Amino acid sequence: MEIDRKELKRQARERMGLTDPKFWVVALAYLAMTTGVSWLLSLIPIPRTQTTVIFLQLLLALYTTVVQFGLCLWALWTYRQMDPGLNSLMQGFSVAGRVVVMELGIFVRTMGWYFLGATVMGIPMVIVVSASNSYGALAAATVLFTLALIALLTAISLRYALAPYLLADRPDDGPAAAIYRSVTMMRGWKWELFKLNFSFIGYELINLILSGGVMVFFMSQAGLLDPAVVGTMEWANQGMAVLYSVPVVILSTLVTIPVSLWLLPYRMVAQAGFYDARLALMSQAGPEIPPV
Repeated sequence: MEIDRKELKRQARERMGLTDPKFWVVALAYLAMTTGVSWLLSLIPIPRTQTTVIFLQLLLALYTTVVQFGLCLWALWTYRQMDPGLNSLMQGFSVAGRVVVMELGIFVRTMGWYFLGATVMGIPMVIVVSASNSYGALAAATVLFTLALIALLTAISLRYALAPYLLADRPDDGPAAAIYRSVTMMRGWKWELFKLNFSFIGYELINLILSGGVMVFFMSQAGLLDPAVVGTMEWANQGMAVLYSVPVVILSTLVTIPVSLWLLPYRMVAQAGFYDARLALMSQAGPEIPPV
């Protein structure tokens, strides 16, 4: 059995259009609370010691994780037509501890399975490298191994994709229950969710082209696209300095905002619809999601 992606996305668009405030206002508020706060912190004139930088990055990561959970709540309530408001973005702070523990649990599990899988897949890679004297064969094996690692990490991540929605529905059950139930719900359904997520690739490519255009413009203005200097060590150092300069970082992000104001809520609401569809299918197939 499959989930009708076109119908699911149509419902997501339809229900996004019914929100008050509008979905793009919520997306703009989310970007201001995450990317905007990150920029603001970078402008605060404080001593940039290694300890300070690590502390601020950790604090920002925890804060962003909780705000992302708030966006997940908004998406779920939007799909269920429960008339969410801007305050839904702040609701994650009421269960911030559980959200952080859940994300840490997902990270540990993801890295554990990833390193285990990479180790197993690395054995034939080592055999190929040691047995082959052909540069072409080594290059092909390296590309295939890299693609296999990406596919492995994607598959592992999809196991836990529904955990935030499960925690939103049953916060009192705790983060471990949300993680376990996500694995149960995604068993045999990873490919369907991957296809849903991949269907938004067109918007991602538009953003990539827009931000890339800004980077190419500044590289050109700095004279770094001259074939005579491309590829040198000095070119690499100067190029990194240009790409990570404040104007380039800010402008390459700002040009993607118009697309992101549509893409961000659209993808989140569609994924919330996938979650509700899985709940409906599981309720038809048998008993409720098994407890932990």
